Amino acid sequence: GVVSVLLSRYTILTIVTLGMLVFLSTRIYSALNVAAKGANVKLNLLSLKDVGVPLLIAVGVFSMFRGRRFVMENDTSSGGEDNVVVGDSTTVQETIYHSWTWTFWFGETLVMTLFIANSFEKRSPALLALFTTISGIFALWLRGQFWRYATLLGFQGVIALLVVLAFPIMEMILEQIVEEKMKKVGEKIRAHDARLRELQRKRNVGAAAASLD
Repeated sequence: GVVSVLLSRYTILTIVTLGMLVFLSTRIYSALNVAAKGANVKLNLLSLKDVGVPLLIAVGVFSMFRGRRFVMENDTSSGGEDNVVVGDSTTVQETIYHSWTWTFWFGETLVMTLFIANSFEKRSPALLALFTTISGIFALWLRGQFWRYATLLGFQGVIALLVVLAFPIMEMILEQIVEEKMKKVGEKIRAHDARLRELQRKRNVGAAAASLD
């Protein structure tokens, strides 16, 4: 949300973000190179995948920035509502940028997919395809609008609050259910033990009576 609403909206913030991502990528490469020399192994494409992640995020951020820089020209005239030039009236050309384009959607989808994928250690192609699909759907709905991000974050906050409140209550209910079940099981065990004791007592009495006869 911060990348879409803030970092990719302003030129200076976009430049700073891209620079930091490139710097992070070079630092990761340097660390991997030092580790590879220490282990006497060569770097391959598989080991360099962590280097490419910040660069791909940078591509996504730049795509989001560029997606908001497509110009939509709108001509307005001071001569009336029908834009007719009358007398000394002049035509004013106003430059307007598109607030959302498919280029922006591509960048937002790419950034969201990479952020989600980095949360998992094992990333299979099927899992990446799933992440891309989910990110594409959310990016199509969010469209870089702040209030939609706020709505999504508020919804997540409500769910988190319900989970925090519901889990202790559910735990108490489960403990009560288990306790009641254990009581019933204990009563059945004690009743069965009493029956066995009574049966054994009767056998002992019968055996004593038979020995007297």
